[in-house]
Amino acid sequence: MISLVNFINNFKNDIIPSENQDSCKKFFFKSIMHLMVSLEIASSSILDEKINYNKLKLSIPSSLGEESELEHVLKQGIKKKFFIEKKAFKNNETYYKISKKFSLMITNWYLENKSKFN
Repeated sequence: MISLVNFINNFKNDIIPSENQDSCKKFFFKSIMHLMVSLEIASSSILDEKINYNKLKLSIPSSLGEESELEHVLKQGIKKKFFIEKKAFKNNETYYKISKKFSLMITNWYLENKSKFN
């Protein structure tokens, strides 16, 4: 039971921004929409899949936010260089990948917390 309380407290600390938190982590935990968009793009990047806007929209439940919020998070992530906008060679379709810096933050966060998830 203590380990569950520790996990909850550590997770709350990650979600609540602190002064020394880096910009990647602040963006990642800014809202549930930021978290979901980041995780969807990260998982597709790790699997070497291409996730376009329509796939992203379908993968995030509308109960988590409106489409305009998804667009805003995506544009913010691109502007801050956490997400990379690419074009497919075959059909010139836009898809999204995660930047190395943002991927490193997610990986480090996972490694710091993986024992808590098991």
